[in-house]
Amino acid sequence: MGSLDKGGYHDTLPSKSKTLLQALYGEGGNADDAVIAGHLAAASMSAVEFPENSDWVNSSPLSIHGNLKGRYVLLDFFTYCCINCMHILPALHKLEEHVPEGLVVVGVHSGKFSNEKSNDNILNAVSRYKITHPVINDQNYEMWNSYSIICWPTLVLINPSGKTVLISIGESDVEKVCRFVKDVVRLSPPTELQPVSLFQETDTDAGGLNSKKKTLSYPGKIFYHSDSNTLFISDTANNRVLQTNSNGEILHKYPSPESPTLNSPQGLLVYEEWVYVCDTNNHRVVRMELERGVLEVVCGTGNQGHDLQGGKVGPEQEISSPWDIELIPLQSVTGCHGNLLMIAMAGTHQIWGYALTDVSITHRGKNTEYKASTTWRLAGSGDEANKNNSYPHKASFAQPSGLSYDGSKFVYVADSESSTVRSVELPSFAVKNVAGGGLDPSDLFSYGDVDGKGTTAKLQHPIGITITGNHGNHTLLVADSYNHKIKQIQTKSRVVSTCSQITGLSEPSGLTHDPQSGCVYVADTNNHAVRVVKLGENSESWEVGVVDRARVSSSTGVSWVLTEEHTISLTLSLSFTKHLNTAAPSIIKITHYTTHGRERHEVPVTDHVVQVPLVASGAADLAITLFTCSEEGACFMDKYIHRINFVDDTAERVLLKASDPLVINID
Repeated sequence: MGSLDKGGYHDTLPSKSKTLLQALYGEGGNADDAVIAGHLAAASMSAVEFPENSDWVNSSPLSIHGNLKGRYVLLDFFTYCCINCMHILPALHKLEEHVPEGLVVVGVHSGKFSNEKSNDNILNAVSRYKITHPVINDQNYEMWNSYSIICWPTLVLINPSGKTVLISIGESDVEKVCRFVKDVVRLSPPTELQPVSLFQETDTDAGGLNSKKKTLSYPGKIFYHSDSNTLFISDTANNRVLQTNSNGEILHKYPSPESPTLNSPQGLLVYEEWVYVCDTNNHRVVRMELERGVLEVVCGTGNQGHDLQGGKVGPEQEISSPWDIELIPLQSVTGCHGNLLMIAMAGTHQIWGYALTDVSITHRGKNTEYKASTTWRLAGSGDEANKNNSYPHKASFAQPSGLSYDGSKFVYVADSESSTVRSVELPSFAVKNVAGGGLDPSDLFSYGDVDGKGTTAKLQHPIGITITGNHGNHTLLVADSYNHKIKQIQTKSRVVSTCSQITGLSEPSGLTHDPQSGCVYVADTNNHAVRVVKLGENSESWEVGVVDRARVSSSTGVSWVLTEEHTISLTLSLSFTKHLNTAAPSIIKITHYTTHGRERHEVPVTDHVVQVPLVASGAADLAITLFTCSEEGACFMDKYIHRINFVDDTAERVLLKASDPLVINID
């Protein structure tokens, strides 16, 4: 629960609201209709109107005292980075279904980070979280200040007369708030409703907002599996995991059709014959058989947990919004044995562990043993803060979202809400700062986009992290998500630098590294894509075209065959009324991607058949520009871009983009 202390307007109403909710719906409470009616009758504070000229999502502009008059309005003050804000969305969705008439939920997005003030980014978040109610962009905190809101999330209930009747702070009382809303609508139903038109602006179908029908929808995390030379991708908004080859062709989809569904999967890895996944919105970690995709629950009950200690076995242990996982072979740590699955538990702001085998941890002469399938807290008090401490249970995190192990001593943590990278030392689990953030543990607003050393460097909500380099001289690569960049951090010097050659990312969330090729794969979340990054003196990046073979189709106008010499033979099929304009520069520009990098060359088009030399490996983009003329004297320019993916010396082709013909009249 983040906070901004503004003070003022409704100073007493939040405390009165909490007391009321506890009396009505708390343990031993009595939902007395007379008490509820008396509270409604006493409401005297007029609700503040929405600011004019604000941007809206999912609706045209609304007015509390205008087209919403006569309805109950529930304001949800949120910021889309906040895990606590995410936690209350399911309850609000159920409430909207239960009270479809006479209640309008309005999200008031008062963004914490500068990146969150962009309407396009809010639009993406609304689509990613499948929010269907209206959302206003309160980028200048006008609504926030008017209602004296002090933290995210905060719920404000307004009655049909435009009076504020309830203010509830935080996520803990959301179920009580929903019960209260149902009761007040029952006791005092809205009347004389004004006509109001709400329209759906976002695309929450598979593919997501601005996905351009891509296979992926807001991919969150990615894992490179060296044994099979394949990628495992959390296709988060499509609620599935994909296994692809390095060229992007889909090999498997998880889970199997007969298994329970995932809900916003995030971190993942392969261990033995299983792919382990953070089933984030189902509040559990699951595993799925690599071959059959059958799902089993590793830990988590399926409901949001509030336990800060752990210690139970398997699905008996409740957990909260696991965001990433990392395999820790403890035999690499002196005095320790067994295999540990480390979990970034974003929902409780902690780091947890799951014993894949029996685990033994020895530190300062004290040995602690855990039976296989036990889940327990490793570090973090549960407070949301940026507090480093040699005593791990006294340290505090703020929504840890990424993990990476150096293979010997340190696990590095992308701690998103503190905008820091932290380290957890083994076997003590002591927590230290690596880069970003400030010196005040309670300051979760020390963010920015500044290269430097340690806390002089500034990040903005980093989510993904991976490690490269040799033993003792590691480089961390960080998905600095809200700066839309990849940052490098030298672990010895703690110096942060921007990979300035890598551009065009949009809130990247996941990173993984192939040590053999040196390629880094990036889950480019808001671009619905996976990118390959090859760092070095001539850094470059390119998109992996994730291809579902069932969706591959041929294009009109161009056909091709792959010859034994591994050339592409392109045949241009023109209308009998058109001919190739040999006086114009028709051309094919080829960009060939392999694990060794990217090569470019061009082939002129002077005839209907063109031979394009290609090595049958990796993938290639063919950008084709054709100039043709008709018998009537009109000339056309057609542009096509084709992606060819090579698999076992065969090729599959996907039409990526084709323009409408450009007609040029010739006198």
